Amino acid sequence: MTLRNIRKTVAAWILMLLVCFGAVTGGQGNLSAFAATDVQTVYENTNVLDDLEGSTIGGKTFDIADYPHNGNGKPQLISLAEFCYSYYADKQGDFGLYAYVYNPQDIAFDMATDRNQIQLTYGDKTSFSKYTLEFLNYSQRAGYEGRFYKFKVKLSDAQRSAILKELNENERVYSVSGIELSYKGIVTEYPCGQTYTYTGFAEGYGSELAQGDTLSCKVDGFDRYLTLDVRSTYYRPEGTNGEAYERDTLHSVYFSVPNKIIEEYGEMTAVHATWLNALTAPIFVTGNQDVYNAILPYLGQTVDGGDFTYTNEDASPVPYALIASKYIESASWNNAAYSTSYLSYNANRKYTQSDTDLNALYYCFLADGGDADSYTLSAETLLGNQQEGIKGYFESYTEEHGGALINDRFSEGLFESVASSFTDITISKDDTFELTDEVVSQNLWQKFVGGGYNVSGTNSYTVSAIKKVEDSDFKSSVSETCLALYIDESDFEAFRECFNTAKEKDETVYLFRYYQSDYTCYEVAEYARGEGEWTILGTNFGYEFVDSNAYLCRMWVQLDFDIIDLTFTKDNVATVIPVVMSPMDLAADGDFPVITTKNNLEWWQVLLAVIGLIFVLLLLFKFAPLIVYAAGKVIALPFKAIGSASKKAKERRKEKQIKRGGGNET
Repeated sequence: MTLRNIRKTVAAWILMLLVCFGAVTGGQGNLSAFAATDVQTVYENTNVLDDLEGSTIGGKTFDIADYPHNGNGKPQLISLAEFCYSYYADKQGDFGLYAYVYNPQDIAFDMATDRNQIQLTYGDKTSFSKYTLEFLNYSQRAGYEGRFYKFKVKLSDAQRSAILKELNENERVYSVSGIELSYKGIVTEYPCGQTYTYTGFAEGYGSELAQGDTLSCKVDGFDRYLTLDVRSTYYRPEGTNGEAYERDTLHSVYFSVPNKIIEEYGEMTAVHATWLNALTAPIFVTGNQDVYNAILPYLGQTVDGGDFTYTNEDASPVPYALIASKYIESASWNNAAYSTSYLSYNANRKYTQSDTDLNALYYCFLADGGDADSYTLSAETLLGNQQEGIKGYFESYTEEHGGALINDRFSEGLFESVASSFTDITISKDDTFELTDEVVSQNLWQKFVGGGYNVSGTNSYTVSAIKKVEDSDFKSSVSETCLALYIDESDFEAFRECFNTAKEKDETVYLFRYYQSDYTCYEVAEYARGEGEWTILGTNFGYEFVDSNAYLCRMWVQLDFDIIDLTFTKDNVATVIPVVMSPMDLAADGDFPVITTKNNLEWWQVLLAVIGLIFVLLLLFKFAPLIVYAAGKVIALPFKAIGSASKKAKERRKEKQIKRGGGNET
């Protein structure tokens, strides 16, 4: 494409700046950084339609009639414009890239966001990269409002330098595989498949002896890109990774690749992907309807459990306190009420001595069936389902509570921490992940009293990052298959369907394991505040234990996960093929704690306990009657003392009543 009218518009400004600057510097004709900014500003302020009219696109003069409204049309990249390239170092500050987009549906793209991006490569660089598209303006002519958009490819100094270093000054090549545009918070990538080859220079940016503008552009299409249907899964060993409340999580996606690509370029050997890592704030799950109802209205609000002081009053509006248990290996008795805790919410700080005090909760879920000990919080509950138009908790909470946004989308409070930048990584088939599965169990006593836990062994797994899925990977049972492939059983049916569909389409499915994280989950003891027997100066600081039918968990999620390109290798020759896929948010399910305390025992557990107690008593009476007799005496002593004290107290009260009665008569 040749934008003659753009260059004419800017040429006058450039000439004026050159003349003005030459008068100051003695006629050297070099543009300062300030002048460069002015040149770009002039160009960026010209309206997109003014730029396009009179230009040549694909060898044809631009005609607005060729771009009608189309309710079913998809956005298209009209051109990637190179601006003021120069091989002179002191003129390279003006260099820039600009994208012109045809918007056939006339929809209002989200403009104040960094999620609009372009995926391209340049020069001889084989790997593609994503760059933010900064909105400049759109067409405003009557009948064509928003039909055309103008964006600036936002480049950091390092990115600009990298591009300029790679380009051939005589023939600058840019290949664009796709553009990502955000509409109502949903980003969709649209394929482009265009290569732009620029030669010559804009007036004033080539040879100092050149007269006129020699810049020209040739556009070629390319169809060597892949459109992927990417789905997510995860694997989490049943045991812990060394801590009673922590487990490893292996994050994966899977997709299919046409076999004709594999036959031509070889097996897939690397994946280039990007995502934003974010750790959720503690997620509260309870099976207690009353606790759920009490906490729900205060989500996102700061509540103060108070400090244990004689003057403090219980002013918290939430009538419950949550304390996450601290489990100790081989402990015979262990409960948050009797020791310090890991996490506490709405509890007296000095009373709990918690490692972490939560002043606010941002998540609250009620376990189906009322049993948090067996409830799994699905990833879909948090993320929703974009394809089916189902909103997830992240989105619904943000709509209700707002506040500062993470990644231009979700309320900041939903996350405990967020990476400062996107992960941008190429992972090869030789990369591996190490998973730990510490086998944890409880004996009968620990299960009954809610004690600690025992470690009976540790397993470890080395998992390759890239796995080609074959028929032999499907075993005799679902659990065996999922264990071998390192996928969660809840995803098995969708995975098998994808595999069968791929075979019908003559495609091969690959599993791409891209990240490993720690998943933390703590059982929570729920207490009624101010219901205990501890009262000081009229203020009740007590807690009455309600149940342990709850947990708090935290997990790492990946926002705007995107595969940029795939590498295939055949006969030691690597070929990089760009990928078109819309960014997606990924998360694993939230599992219940490995160690839990049952509040209500099953009838058979109670029966076993009663039978066991009777059996023990029979043995004692038969083989150790003296021990039983002595133990009974010891056990009875405090009760006798209490009875004696109570009897004496009654006698004293009776005497006082008699005396008071005599006094009244007098």
